[in-house]
Amino acid sequence: MNKQQLKEKIEIKICMGFKQYWKELWNRKGHILAGALTALVLFLISGHYLFSGFNKRFIVYTALSFCTGLFFVLPKVKSKFISFLFVILYLVVIPLRVFWRIELPNCDMSGLMPGAQFANVMIILAVYCIFLLVFQRTGIAFAAGNFLLLCLMIINHFCNLFRGSGLTFLDLRATGTALSVLDNYRLTMSGELWYSILYFCFFIAWGFWCDFPMKGIRYHVAVTAVALAGCLAFWFFWEKSGYLEKKGLSGHYWSSTENERVNGFLLGFMIGMDELHMSKPAGYSEARLLDIGEWADEHYQGLEAEEKKPNIIFIMNEAWSDLRVLGNLETTEEFMPFVDSLNGSVTKGNTYVKILGGLTANSEFEALTGDSLAFLAPADIPYALQVNHDMSSLARVLGEQGYQTYGMHPSGANAWNREKAYQYFGFDDFIDQGEFQTPYLYVGNFLSDECNFNEIIWHFEHRDKGQPFFLFDVTIQNHADYYGQVETPIKIKKVGNVAAEEAGYLFDAETYLNLMKITDEAFSNLIGYFEKVDEPVIICMFGDHQPNLGNDFYNAMFEGSGLTEQEQTERKYITPYVIWANYELDIPEYGDMSANYLGTVLLECAGVKLPAYYKFLLEIRKKYPVISRQMVQESGQETELLQYQMLQYNQLMERKYLKEIFSVSD
Repeated sequence: MNKQQLKEKIEIKICMGFKQYWKELWNRKGHILAGALTALVLFLISGHYLFSGFNKRFIVYTALSFCTGLFFVLPKVKSKFISFLFVILYLVVIPLRVFWRIELPNCDMSGLMPGAQFANVMIILAVYCIFLLVFQRTGIAFAAGNFLLLCLMIINHFCNLFRGSGLTFLDLRATGTALSVLDNYRLTMSGELWYSILYFCFFIAWGFWCDFPMKGIRYHVAVTAVALAGCLAFWFFWEKSGYLEKKGLSGHYWSSTENERVNGFLLGFMIGMDELHMSKPAGYSEARLLDIGEWADEHYQGLEAEEKKPNIIFIMNEAWSDLRVLGNLETTEEFMPFVDSLNGSVTKGNTYVKILGGLTANSEFEALTGDSLAFLAPADIPYALQVNHDMSSLARVLGEQGYQTYGMHPSGANAWNREKAYQYFGFDDFIDQGEFQTPYLYVGNFLSDECNFNEIIWHFEHRDKGQPFFLFDVTIQNHADYYGQVETPIKIKKVGNVAAEEAGYLFDAETYLNLMKITDEAFSNLIGYFEKVDEPVIICMFGDHQPNLGNDFYNAMFEGSGLTEQEQTERKYITPYVIWANYELDIPEYGDMSANYLGTVLLECAGVKLPAYYKFLLEIRKKYPVISRQMVQESGQETELLQYQMLQYNQLMERKYLKEIFSVSD
């Protein structure tokens, strides 16, 4: 066969191939209809969210809608060579675009560290390789991988929107809690979010179409080898190459959004997951811990234990905070008048917490155990990971001294795994919403603080009066979303130096302040009841976190304040606490402290016996009243913080913790 004949044969084959392809295309009338409907629906939705004139974005979303529908219509290419070219083209073009569309609904990527983009693309390619290994088809691997990334992108977007911080690995273990409160949020679609969804529809459709027309053992062996090679390459990149260290890519945790801002969502997610493991502190041993315990017993110079044990009520109030800590805030009425005026046997101050807008259980963990989140990975949720065995807590320490111990929460028992966590903490009983004895009273979508406090009173009145009483209560009234929950007679006049009418959207903030007034009135009634009780009662209430109130509010609050970005961030992590007794008690002025000290301080005020661990906390509080992750990272091997970390490791990670340190039993 000469060259001319070969050329004619190739031309005939190509021509026949095209004829066959178009014939198959013509016969796919159902696919044509589905593709046309898909393109039309995507175009109309895009027009609703994105149309701002006949501009570049109009051209792009029109093309994306059309091309996504077109992939429903076009038969998959049956040429191995052409299929291979399409797969290579997909891998070259799409992963970077996937990364952009994951990031842009939440940030403009201007803060990304050098090298972060490449690391995120590597993670996306690793996702494709894992799906290829499982499904053995490139089309399914690309489509399924991008569908997973689309879901993570959407969840991450709403996590940022509702609580001000992105999705973490342990959030996936708290899915039940998230679903239990999902109905109370407005899942609104922004234009940028839809733009990313539209792009992902295109990525998925093209990916599914992009497949090899091959079968058989040899094909599966080859695909498995390629997928494993890709996974191995990623493992080497992540664990052995040192790329992250060379580029300075690591966890950035001062701000809840910082990790994602500088690393990108996927890389930040992976770093957080990689850092969940808690290693033994340097020099850790039981002998060393016993020495620390002896030191605490010898040096503690706090209040002496009282013979008469008071009843103790400890309330962690959902999103209870005083927004005046942020800066100037002028309102038409006071929103915390009772707490502001409370005097007598009382002390007040600020609690420094490590969460904003969500992750309630983390502040709860610190207050109940005395442990600090500063020694754990920023993505950590101890209730979901470490609290899986019996361990010391306020409930267990008080139970050893004859207290009846109750946990209470006006929602489901499974929220944040509380039902199991409270068993591990040694509570005698857990009262959830289904076991309330008083009438349900709602504010918006949640049981009110008034209802909650009425239930506390009921259990106090029906307790075993032969034993002292301890109840830890987690409220829910002030849970986000704040849209339309209550009427708003209290109005904002000025935020920072900005008049309310110039500050932008403040409805959530006004709703929230009105909720604070409702809480203040309910707390006033609770204190009023216990003022008349003859038995000694001590009550502590603090907030688990501030609400996340959106950029308009914060921009107005900090405009012209002269505060650095870090100082602005610090102020978002402050909530109030108040400790009050219905009997004459000289309560020390403790001042501001981080949440890990608060439970210990409460027990000291109550005059009960303290284990060595709590004495240690009270002593180091004098030097480190507020402990943060940044402080721990910068402290090196400062003795007290290292000792604290050792004690926490024993309690949290050892199933047989040292009772000589954490218990008051003889």
